[in-house]
Amino acid sequence: MRVFVAIDVGADDIVDRLRQVQENIIRTGADVKLVEPHNMHFTVKFLGEVSEAVVHQVENGLSTLSFKAFNVKYRGLGVFPSPKRISVIWAGVEPDSAVKLNEVAEGVNGALREFSGNDRDSFQPHVTIARVKSGRERERLLEEVQGYSDTFFGEETVSSLKLKKSDLTPKGPIYADLVVLKFG
Repeated sequence: MRVFVAIDVGADDIVDRLRQVQENIIRTGADVKLVEPHNMHFTVKFLGEVSEAVVHQVENGLSTLSFKAFNVKYRGLGVFPSPKRISVIWAGVEPDSAVKLNEVAEGVNGALREFSGNDRDSFQPHVTIARVKSGRERERLLEEVQGYSDTFFGEETVSSLKLKKSDLTPKGPIYADLVVLKFG
């Protein structure tokens, strides 16, 4: 099964604000696929296709972790990999929130060290809100995204980490929580 470790965007007001941004992105005429509001999250560690036995090992590794709940302040939009070739539009966080999210990612990477084959270069805290399918209306899209470069979207308390299963379908991914690790 395809799995990853994530922190969900849980505050309805933040999700609603990001949904409004998505609607404005659509109005640019750009060729984008929006992330469903209930699927918005930070991917802490992507594990990919793994067996049921590995899922149990990951569960055991995550059970060794202990974090205190902390606040995350969502601010600004950006793009990956670059403004000249946009493939992802994301919402970011303020620097103090990035520090806390990075601490969680480091803990997860330490606990799941044996599953590090799929690690990316480094964790960059962001919430993907759209994927860009082509360069259609790229300039209008970029202008729209840059208009939100310093917008504050809200603050929420993060109190859990989840191991999620992802089933890919033609209509988009369907996520299911396999494990929920509550923070103290």
